[in-house]
Amino acid sequence: MNHVSAVDKLRGELRSRWPEWATISAFAAVVAFAISYHEPWTDEAQAWQIARSHSIRALFQTYIRYEATPGLWHFLLWILNHAHVSYAGMHWICGAIAVASTSLLVLKSPFPRYLKLTLPFTYFLIFQYAVVARGYVLGPLMLFLVALLWKRNPLWIVVLLGLLANLSLHAAVISGGLAIVYFFEEVRGTDARSLNRQRRLLLCALILLCFYAFAIWTSWPPRDLLISTFRKPSRPFISFAVASLVGGICQPWLLSFPFWIAIALWLRSRRSLFYLLPVLFFAIFSGIVYVAFHHMGLLVLLLICVLWITWPEPRCGFTRYEMIGRAALMFMVGTQILWSGYAITYDHFYAYSPGFATAQFLKPFVQKGATIAVTYLDHPDGQACDDVAILPYFDHNIFINQQDSFWWWSDKNQTENNYLALLPFHPRIVVVEARPKPGEEINMQDAKVDFLTKSGYRLTNKFCGTIPVGFKLGLTSCDLIFQRPDSSQELSIKKANLTSVAK
Repeated sequence: MNHVSAVDKLRGELRSRWPEWATISAFAAVVAFAISYHEPWTDEAQAWQIARSHSIRALFQTYIRYEATPGLWHFLLWILNHAHVSYAGMHWICGAIAVASTSLLVLKSPFPRYLKLTLPFTYFLIFQYAVVARGYVLGPLMLFLVALLWKRNPLWIVVLLGLLANLSLHAAVISGGLAIVYFFEEVRGTDARSLNRQRRLLLCALILLCFYAFAIWTSWPPRDLLISTFRKPSRPFISFAVASLVGGICQPWLLSFPFWIAIALWLRSRRSLFYLLPVLFFAIFSGIVYVAFHHMGLLVLLLICVLWITWPEPRCGFTRYEMIGRAALMFMVGTQILWSGYAITYDHFYAYSPGFATAQFLKPFVQKGATIAVTYLDHPDGQACDDVAILPYFDHNIFINQQDSFWWWSDKNQTENNYLALLPFHPRIVVVEARPKPGEEINMQDAKVDFLTKSGYRLTNKFCGTIPVGFKLGLTSCDLIFQRPDSSQELSIKKANLTSVAK
């Protein structure tokens, strides 16, 4: 009898909420379609390679510190590696996490149906934090759970905020802002003077501080970190701060200013303006440190979380500011759905990254034991770090001049010096990493290209990939394959010689 009633309950659920379940199904189908055609880029490969190459102790004591991030994502990847999950499998797991996050949003949020059915298809939820396998894929899950549990057990909130702080530095700043808002609300609550409640809040605060301390310890930069990679001195504080607020909202970006004004008035009418404190923290941190387009999506998640927490009861009246705020939100949703369509379409027909195509080309040479070196051309940071996108497709490091199977962000990195030392011995293949500026061709007149040509190398293949950003094309990375036509002169370098050169 109970079985029948459970089936009837399920049927009733499906009948009454079929638009929600259809939305979740459509979201999962689009993400699966996009993942099957996505070529992972450097940042996706870097974390995977670090977790793949080291013990958990080495990860947290040494190597994560060079990534300028806490270690929650690397820890998860370390578990996946030890569970024998493949590089492709990691992307499908990320897709599954994104579907779980969207299910929470669609089934549990207090939003009206028109928001529940459209928010999942915004750019960051369906592409950047679902198809692109980076730690940010955990952001929606954590922030939506925070919103869902906000008015329940404080212990769950501090654990979620603590995990969020260990996801990335930008997420840590958001976590800190939400923590202040949460404890402020708890302190001014009706039973704030209760001794048991005060003890519980104190315990929660201590637990959260432990999470924050661990995040700081993990991400504390070593002395030899290549700081210039993460902060561009030529761009002032205000440029980064403003970009963090407007770059990931809508396009043209000038419309993001009235958007935030509308959101502020909306929250002020709910007496919840204080909930924008994490947004202010995020902008200040971005202005001081650094911000990229993929960081900016955290504000979209934060906004959904804040609106979820402060959403009025159905019986509440509809104010003018409520209408303005909802209109602004729908404009952002509409813009980002178009971003999603553009990104998924571009990723389907064009390469997002050259790593996969380059790896497929190099595999026959690697199987034959060919010597392969790597260098860079016109890279803004003066590094050949994009070669990491190639390495997950091999079970070892294929570059004779690179010490590790990931990119070591240290000023002691000897990859380029090793390349210059080994080039006179004529490696069979030289992979040259290039990042041409948008709309510009690769500089084939560079001194490195000229030297390779004079040394008997010829450019035989070029593989490029471009990351779509909004309605534009952003970072382009290319792998230029230079080969010597006389394979009989192939270099055979002994491991002992390589070690001595590296030293």
